[in-house]
Amino acid sequence: MESTSEVPDDCCQVADEAEKEALALKSFKETIAEIESHLAHKAQLRSRLHTTVQNRPEESYFTRLDSSIKKNTAFVRKLKNFTEAQKESILKDINTLNLTKYISEVANAIVEAKLKMTDIASILQVCVVLHEKYADFSSQILEAWQKVLSLKKDEKVSNPSKMRVDVRFYADLISCGVLTPKEGLPLLGSFLTNLIHGDKEEHNSATIILAFCKFCGEDYAGLVSQKLLNDAERFKMTVPTSNWLPPDKRQNVRNLLREYYSSLCKHLIQDHKELQNFERQNRRILQTKGELSNERKEKQEVLNQSFAKLLNMTQQFADVLAEELPELRQDLSPRDEECSVLELCENMSDQARETLNELLWENEEGRQFYENLPNLSVYLPNLVPKATMEAPPLPDPAEQMIDIEKEAKEIEEGEQAKEEGDEDIKPAELEDEKDDADVPVSLQSNKVLLDSFLTTLSACVNREMIDSAAIEFSTNLNTKHNRKKLVRALFTVQRTRLDLLPFYSRLVATLHPYIPEVATDLCNFLRQDFKYHVRKKDQINIETKVKIFGMYPRADTLQCFKQLLLNFAHHYIEMTCHLLETCGRFLLHQPDSHQRTKVYLDQMMRKKSMLASDSRYLTMIENAYYQVVPVDSSARSSHIKIRPPLHQYIRHLLYVELGNKGSTNKILKQLRKLNWKDPEVASYAIRCLTSAWKVKFPNIRTLAGVVAELTLYQEFVGHRIVDAVLEDIRWSLEFPISKFNQRRVSMAKYLAELYNYRMVESSVVFKVLYTCITFAVSYDRTVESELDQPDNLMRLRLVLTILDTCGVFFSSGLAKKRLDCYLVYLQYYHLFKRSLPIWTEDNPFPVAIDFGIKDMLQSLRPKLKPYKTLQEAADAVENLEKELMNKLSLAMPELHMDVVMADDTLACIEEEDDRCVVTAPRKALCPEDDDFMAALDRMVAENIHEAYSRGKEASKAPAVDIAIPWQVKASLKKPSDGSDKNFLGDSIGGELGGALAVAEASSACAAVASSPPSASQDNPTVNFFLMTRKGNKPQFKNLALPSDSELAQNLRNREERKNA
Repeated sequence: MESTSEVPDDCCQVADEAEKEALALKSFKETIAEIESHLAHKAQLRSRLHTTVQNRPEESYFTRLDSSIKKNTAFVRKLKNFTEAQKESILKDINTLNLTKYISEVANAIVEAKLKMTDIASILQVCVVLHEKYADFSSQILEAWQKVLSLKKDEKVSNPSKMRVDVRFYADLISCGVLTPKEGLPLLGSFLTNLIHGDKEEHNSATIILAFCKFCGEDYAGLVSQKLLNDAERFKMTVPTSNWLPPDKRQNVRNLLREYYSSLCKHLIQDHKELQNFERQNRRILQTKGELSNERKEKQEVLNQSFAKLLNMTQQFADVLAEELPELRQDLSPRDEECSVLELCENMSDQARETLNELLWENEEGRQFYENLPNLSVYLPNLVPKATMEAPPLPDPAEQMIDIEKEAKEIEEGEQAKEEGDEDIKPAELEDEKDDADVPVSLQSNKVLLDSFLTTLSACVNREMIDSAAIEFSTNLNTKHNRKKLVRALFTVQRTRLDLLPFYSRLVATLHPYIPEVATDLCNFLRQDFKYHVRKKDQINIETKVKIFGMYPRADTLQCFKQLLLNFAHHYIEMTCHLLETCGRFLLHQPDSHQRTKVYLDQMMRKKSMLASDSRYLTMIENAYYQVVPVDSSARSSHIKIRPPLHQYIRHLLYVELGNKGSTNKILKQLRKLNWKDPEVASYAIRCLTSAWKVKFPNIRTLAGVVAELTLYQEFVGHRIVDAVLEDIRWSLEFPISKFNQRRVSMAKYLAELYNYRMVESSVVFKVLYTCITFAVSYDRTVESELDQPDNLMRLRLVLTILDTCGVFFSSGLAKKRLDCYLVYLQYYHLFKRSLPIWTEDNPFPVAIDFGIKDMLQSLRPKLKPYKTLQEAADAVENLEKELMNKLSLAMPELHMDVVMADDTLACIEEEDDRCVVTAPRKALCPEDDDFMAALDRMVAENIHEAYSRGKEASKAPAVDIAIPWQVKASLKKPSDGSDKNFLGDSIGGELGGALAVAEASSACAAVASSPPSASQDNPTVNFFLMTRKGNKPQFKNLALPSDSELAQNLRNREERKNA
């Protein structure tokens, strides 16, 4: 039986496929027939016009026609409003009217007419008839078209919809023979060329080009759609093509269209990247803030619509031109946060539901308790769910999920105003019980039953008992008065009976579909009581009220969570912990509250780290957090590292003790005591000294100081640490993972501090700085670098960190010049990043980067004027490179020749017997090398001789000539014999005849001497002045020595040698 049932199904399937194949073949043949008829019709029109133009009617024929102005003017107006329905009447008017004097108006009316694509065939027939009768029609209509299609370079089309029809109309006029190719093709070619070349970026005129390809591509470019080519290959048939134009001209048009298509593909890829970047930003905003603004949502819709429109246009072009669609790469970058709950909700398979249940509930029993509620309609068939009495609807998550920091700021600003109104906030007031006298007699028995029910309600400590209580209340006690009493009893639960709260919540949830007043009134009381206790900060017994918040809308519960976090102290901590223990796990794993709950939990843990409270609060916070976000104990234990005691001690010294007051010398002494000859100990110590990101940021300077001091005793430590730091910075540039950003900043700071302690040369620091702005950086807007994304500004932060730390020391010498050059390139990189299209009004460029650059320039180069535009920075870079190349060419004129020779003399690889042998470049001998070596030898010999001479002279006591002070000159008197001689020279106004000699025996005295050449023979002495210093004032004393003394003789000999 099974085999007989399968055969008919297979036969039916084969019959269906054969029928589809026959229908496809029939459709393809019909399409081929349409193309052949279209080409034949065009050829027939051209031959017809070629024949009839030579046999146009004579002037006597037109004299018999109507030439009245009224009818001709009406005919022209009719042409301006031409439609396909008017074709017959217009053709009739052409045969009865004499349009010889109105042919220019007729041509202008046809060109200015607002036609549709369906009207082209009819208006072409009209133009053919006019061309057959009037010889001036073709020239007049060509002149009219020249006014419309004369498009200048980079000129935009004002009305694309009309131009789309006009281009097809004009092209059909040429292909039909109304306009000859010699007359019409130049205008059409110039129009298409200017239109395509001026629209390669925005592609606003893509519809015009697409219409030309669809309706005129066969005649002008020999285009055949991809679908027709596939069908022709499939059915082994040929597609007819037009041979009206020569092959070279058709190839030119085809190349022009393909060039436009390639630019359209680039535009599509660029828009796709922009859309993916915007979606990635939206995901990050959702992870951090929990919502998207309306502006970003609207922009997302606009981007999606524009991309879908551009993609549809590209697909149509690809089909018409028989080209391949560009590959649109999907964004495979890892998401910053895990959105497991949201991803599961999109595709809720059985396995996904099981995973979601595991996240929501601790065990299966808990899930059954909260989800499987008894159906009261089974016990009371007449009890119908009240759909109209439901609790208030869930607010829009987009309106509820707002930025936490913004809310906190607003609440802090309005806190004072709210505190003034604290007197108006009162605790929830319940109606007092009425006296028995006020209760009707008919309700006395009901009151007794209710009191008994409320008394036994506190004994319901399991699921079966509370479900029975719900059935009993809905069956026997469901009155308005009893509902109010039930709400009062549930609300005033004792503080010591926390175990009853889950069961009371189940009771309210069971009654809610049929008796919603209980849940609504209870939530209102709880909301009011919560506000009262939040304002009255001296209350502490609030935890009993929070447990029933599961009946709240999730948005209201999160609002309460946020209010508690804003004043995270004392009893607010207890309230927050009880709230999380009750419903935190449920909130975290619901799609509409997942993001916001996760942000609030992170904020709570940050506040906990800054909390200066006792250990009881810290333990409560940790227990509540890990109850919401449980940690797998097996996975946690598998990741625990067991370190030797020595390794733990090294980590304790560097990561705990470092930074404490007076601990630097202690840590250095302990590190010096390590066995640095042991490779394992040395390797681990160096690795800890390299891990600057594990040290508190202010202590990185101290760590660099410890390394510098330790290097004085263990020299290899410094080299290995510097190498490791440079390698880590390079690795962070090659793998730009966002979670390592703090590590990257710490290592950049560490490198700068090592330079401050003279562990690194300035050239190494500048290499790192240039690497940050050049490595894998794309300055082409169309090419996006994977290692330097447009929205990734971490490299600028690294540069600012380095320059803020050690930039002040680049203030003189070669380092100053290097920094001046680098600042030019840095400003260009910053302005290029700032000018990328990813930064918009909705997503502005971070002001912290702008202010950081500004502050850095103001600190390092106060007089430097920053560049304001990208063009200014580009011009500065170009001028700087030209200046450097000019200096380099002057210093080394043969640089270009050497570069070329170096390319020619690179090491080559030769293969010998299946072996690769690398041959080194050979040195080319030239006479310039001999001259250079000879000059170098002379320079070295001169330097050696000069150094030897300086060393020999340095051993002699220096003889210093000191000018005669003016006080001494003024105190000298003229000779008593009336001559013009004095003690300072041969004559007044003559040259100085004497000299001063100073012997610096000590820094406290000096001798100044004057030797008159005409000394008296009776008193053969030479007068000297002895200069001494008393305090800061010099004192002079006259000293007469015999002329034959050694000092006077030496002075005379020295003067003779100078004069000689």
